[in-house]
Amino acid sequence: MVSNGTQQGGSLSPFLFCRYIRDLLQEVAQSDIGCNVGGLTMNILAYADDIVLLAPAWRVMQALLVILEKHAAILNKL
Repeated sequence: MVSNGTQQGGSLSPFLFCRYIRDLLQEVAQSDIGCNVGGLTMNILAYADDIVLLAPAWRVMQALLVILEKHAAILNKL
């Protein structure tokens, strides 16, 4: 019995996770830093409780991690 949150593997889990971190996903995607793939900038992939950051160099990864750190601090206060 789940008394709080969603059940592991539940069909709502991916939707609720993406809703919870939507602002993070938006800011990273709009940062326009990351890997160039066919003329598009790819920098984040997210599904369920997984996040993958994509960067062509460690300095770019560091910039993405700074954004992630800022949002983690905000979410930690919720």
